[in-house]
Amino acid sequence: MYLPLTFSLRNIISMKDSSDINTAMKNQYYLKKTPYPELLEKIEHREISKIYFSPHYDKVISENTEDTDDLYRDFSLTDIIPPVSTNLIETSIKNNVEPVFIKQQDPNPIQVIATDILIGINNYFVPFIFISLLLSFIRSLFLSGNSARSPFSGGMPGMPGSLNIDLEKDKELMKKSNITLASFAGSPEIFEECTEVVSYLKNSTVYKNAGAEVPRGILLEGPPGTGKTLLAKAIASEADANFVSITASEFVEVFVGAGASKIRNLFNTARKNKPCIIFIDEIDSVGRQRGAGINMANDEREQTLNQLLAEMDGFSDNEGILIIAATNRKDVLDAALLRPGRFDRIITVALPDKNSRKDILNVHSKNKQLDSSINLELIAELTAGFSGAQIKNLLNEAAIYAARVGRTVICEQDLLNALDKLIVGLIRKTDTRGDEARRRVAIHETGHALLCSEFKEYFELKKVTIQSTYNGAGGYTLFNEYQNITESGLYTKNLLKKRLIVAMGGKAAETLYYGEEYVSVGAVQDLKQANSMAQRMIGNYGMGKLLEAFYNEDLDSDRNPFLGRSLGGGAKYSERTKEIMDAESLELVRNAYDEAKRILNENRSKMDIVVENLIEKNTLYTQEFDNLFL
Repeated sequence: MYLPLTFSLRNIISMKDSSDINTAMKNQYYLKKTPYPELLEKIEHREISKIYFSPHYDKVISENTEDTDDLYRDFSLTDIIPPVSTNLIETSIKNNVEPVFIKQQDPNPIQVIATDILIGINNYFVPFIFISLLLSFIRSLFLSGNSARSPFSGGMPGMPGSLNIDLEKDKELMKKSNITLASFAGSPEIFEECTEVVSYLKNSTVYKNAGAEVPRGILLEGPPGTGKTLLAKAIASEADANFVSITASEFVEVFVGAGASKIRNLFNTARKNKPCIIFIDEIDSVGRQRGAGINMANDEREQTLNQLLAEMDGFSDNEGILIIAATNRKDVLDAALLRPGRFDRIITVALPDKNSRKDILNVHSKNKQLDSSINLELIAELTAGFSGAQIKNLLNEAAIYAARVGRTVICEQDLLNALDKLIVGLIRKTDTRGDEARRRVAIHETGHALLCSEFKEYFELKKVTIQSTYNGAGGYTLFNEYQNITESGLYTKNLLKKRLIVAMGGKAAETLYYGEEYVSVGAVQDLKQANSMAQRMIGNYGMGKLLEAFYNEDLDSDRNPFLGRSLGGGAKYSERTKEIMDAESLELVRNAYDEAKRILNENRSKMDIVVENLIEKNTLYTQEFDNLFL
């Protein structure tokens, strides 16, 4: 399908006007398109009378020999490439078809000059104007951000030095979330500290009459998921003050001075809206110790921290402003940030104890239907070391397990299945392992389980199973210390030695059944945990023979947050000290391994019973395990 010409091309050609033919070439979409092979075929069959070549030999207009009054079908257009034009000309001459060559139209001198001027403006003048305007705009934003007198002290949202602060929106969100201190179900001591902060803000006169000053800053620190952000929201909601919430990473910019400008804007906004609470989440993003980097340079982050220190306790008036910050890396914060006058009160939000975990279970189960037979005391014991967020996730996973089978009431087995999923990973429903592989795993796990039951004064066996998981475990044994041990935290050398023996139980069991040469790699995680514990016993707890009064700072934390200082400081201990630490820690693990083999060898008949029951049932719980030896 093609569109008709808007003029008579036959008349144009008869006028021999090259400019009009060029116009026809440019308006090619009005002409019928003919492929190059078809054009050659028409020339050979004498169906073409003339062909007109474009100045660049990339297009050809052909005139048909048929005598017709249909002006719209007399001409057609063919796209070609210059190399084929020679062949096309020879074919045309051979078949008595006249080739006509259109010359390049001479440009209009005025038009050429005008075009050159426009090109110059487009290439040089327009970019220059654009860049100048852009630089002026950015400079004005910086000036407005740095000037307290400017009505646009917040800057343009999304630009360097700007902060998207909306007090009304933050306060409205606080009301909608309906978070109060009653939403926190952790330690009662932490609850009391936060309640006291709210009373400071509401009844500051009483405290002032007693000579007490309202705290300027509160730092909430502790492991992830313990409710630090929840407490900050609850304090702001209870105090009924203006609230500004911001993440410390928002202060980090690649532009020099932009982070410090944001700090100034934040505090200027708070001073104009007293009383005001500023909540800075993850403050370790900008509060890290100065001079701790590898290059030891004064970088943009340190400029931001310096400005924060000056705003929190400088010459400015912060009356009526409370700064609340949260972090789980207090160890990396700068000492100047932690001193009284900036953060007067540091509240450690620790992992919940058993009673707190039970309260958290009750809080997060309010919108769920729990079976009356569920033993929350047991769940609270099994979730030792869980944070509030993990307990909430546990209940959610249990609800999902119940919904999978069409139930709306959560039973205890749903909670136990969810607990297994969170601790050891997703369990495989279809076991594709052979009988020999399952037997080897049963022997390995029996070694752990029997040693747990051997030390009943310390450990309580919960579950032993040979079900494989998607995280690579072929089976697992769940046990824990008794509550009086975990809550006191006073682990003795005797207890830690028993833990080493239990850890080496799997490898010891495989050795007894298969011999030293046929022990599998299944004990790799056991070896990792046992050696790590032994190194801490020697290096940190003073439980060695030659290093009874030694403390190894390198083992104080699993990671060193200040690489620059550790690289610059060099080695702290001599090679002799390191050799002693390695030798004594290895001796602890070796002794535990030998003791595990001795105990299991004496209880070989019990091992056979547990192995056969594990192969048959896959899983043994506490009561079932104890009943095997009655």
